[in-house]
Amino acid sequence: MHISTVTLPEMKLAGLPLAGPFSVLETDMPGVWSAFLERESELGETNGLRYGVSLQEKNGVHIECVAAVVADLNSLPPGMIGIRIPERRYALLTHRGPMARVQATYLTGFAAIEQLGMVQDDEGWRLERYDRRYTPTLHDGARPDNAYDILIPLL
Repeated sequence: MHISTVTLPEMKLAGLPLAGPFSVLETDMPGVWSAFLERESELGETNGLRYGVSLQEKNGVHIECVAAVVADLNSLPPGMIGIRIPERRYALLTHRGPMARVQATYLTGFAAIEQLGMVQDDEGWRLERYDRRYTPTLHDGARPDNAYDILIPLL
């Protein structure tokens, strides 16, 4: 697995949140993706990238958000939240293949990050960056050519 480091500039994201235990996320996240894709045009012009943001995990409750980059966080559509992500350094890895193998990609990536001597920032927000290679609910999760980027915050 290839892992590189990247520094992303500050981003302003707007999107739809979901909170609950992991089992709820697995069940309800496709609906959040569908709702976001239906409403994405309400955000105005975006750069074509979509993000899954892991905002928090505490006591088994996860808070996630499906979002896109926006220019301004002051006029969000109803029901959407704004997130300002500061400039920061990430370990970048790419999941390739069917979505059923995502967990294996994460586990391999975490092990490789540790082997390379990188230190994860557990307080930082993990990002998943989606583009034309794969978008949840638009593309078949079983496709062998699915690909999306995983960005792990580093200290």
